[in-house]
Amino acid sequence: MNTKNTVFSKLFAKKELSKMQLKKQKVALGLVDEFTYTDANGLQQEVDNLNYFTQEWFPEKFDQWFDLGRDIYSIYFQRGEALITQTDLDRDLDILDKILESANELGLDVTQIYPDYNNHRELVDQGIEDLAKFEEQKQEFLNESKSV
Repeated sequence: MNTKNTVFSKLFAKKELSKMQLKKQKVALGLVDEFTYTDANGLQQEVDNLNYFTQEWFPEKFDQWFDLGRDIYSIYFQRGEALITQTDLDRDLDILDKILESANELGLDVTQIYPDYNNHRELVDQGIEDLAKFEEQKQEFLNESKSV
């Protein structure tokens, strides 16, 4: 009887081990289906893509972006270029207003006193519009550079 129990225990133990091995194989095969990319070639393509962006594309684009940002900053914040100011335009407007007032007092057309009056006035108005746009762009750069 002892032999019989030993034989049965070995048979059943072997059968349980066999079931366990089958379960392990099923689990291993099921895990293969859970990969994000179905094969190594798809993964290789994605890794190559990532490598291109990190090793070539980003350094090149970052340098371009940085250079452009420095150029914009230089003009808009450090005034790297001598640009007309609101003070300059206000001063010209005051002088133009005085010329117009003098012409009216003398009963003359303003262009008789200052032939370029109309052109000068248009340029000052254009300058005022452009300064406003300049300030908008300056603010836009500040906002966008903070969001990056």
